[in-house]
Amino acid sequence: MLTPIGPQRLERLVKVTVVIQVATLVFCYFSWVLDGCDPFIPFISDTDTNPASSWAFTVGFTLIGALTVPLSILFYDVRRRWAEQNHESGIETINLLSAISVAISGLSTIWISYTPWHEQMELHMIQARIIFGGLIIWAILTTVMSLRMLERDTRFVSLFRTRRRWTVFSLVCLLGLAISVYSYAGSSLSIPAGHMDTVLECSDLGHPSLSLAAFFEWLLVIGFAGVSYTGAQEALLLDH
Repeated sequence: MLTPIGPQRLERLVKVTVVIQVATLVFCYFSWVLDGCDPFIPFISDTDTNPASSWAFTVGFTLIGALTVPLSILFYDVRRRWAEQNHESGIETINLLSAISVAISGLSTIWISYTPWHEQMELHMIQARIIFGGLIIWAILTTVMSLRMLERDTRFVSLFRTRRRWTVFSLVCLLGLAISVYSYAGSSLSIPAGHMDTVLECSDLGHPSLSLAAFFEWLLVIGFAGVSYTGAQEALLLDH
C-alpha cells in the first residue's frame, strides 16, 4: 500500500495526470497531421504506426498508465477512510471494484503503448477493450460513489453533477464508437485488417464509418479525462 498523501498533493497529482492525458492526445494528433497524414480522423492507435507521432503515443500513454495505478490505490485508501467515518454510505464494495477496474486499465494502458496495432492487431484490440471497459466501469462506479457521498454530505452535490455529466458523455461516445464500428465490421466489432494498409500509407483512412468511429474514440478519451479531473475536487472534499 502506498503511503497516504495530503489532499492538496492528491489534487495536484490528479491535475498533472489529466494534463498529460490531454497533452498526449494533442501531440499525437498534431505530430500525425504535420507529417502529412490524413487529418480526419485517425484512430488514436493509428498515431502509433507513424514514427513522427509514435513517440508521443508511447511516452504519453506510459506516463498516464504509470500515474493511474498509484492514483487508484490512493483514492481507494482515502475513500475507505471516509467510509469508516460514514458507516452507512455503503461505498466499500463499490470503492474496491472501482479501484480494481481503473488499476487494470492503467496497467493495460502501459502495455498497449508498446503494442503497435499494425504489428499485433488482435492483442492490441484486446488491450483496448480492457482499457475502455475498465474505464467505463470505473466512471459509472465513481459516479455512484459520489451520489452515495452526496446523500451523506450536501457538499458533494457539485462533484456528483459534474461527474455524472462526464460519465453520461463517455457512455454516449462509447455507444457511438460501437455503432460506427458495427456498421462497418459487423458483430465482431473489430477493425478490419485492411485498415492497416491505409494507415501505413499515412493517407486517406477510407470508409466514413471508420473515421466516425475514430471521432467517437477521441471524444471518449476526452470524456474519461473529464471524469478523472473531478477527482481533484473529490480529493479536497474527502479531507473534511
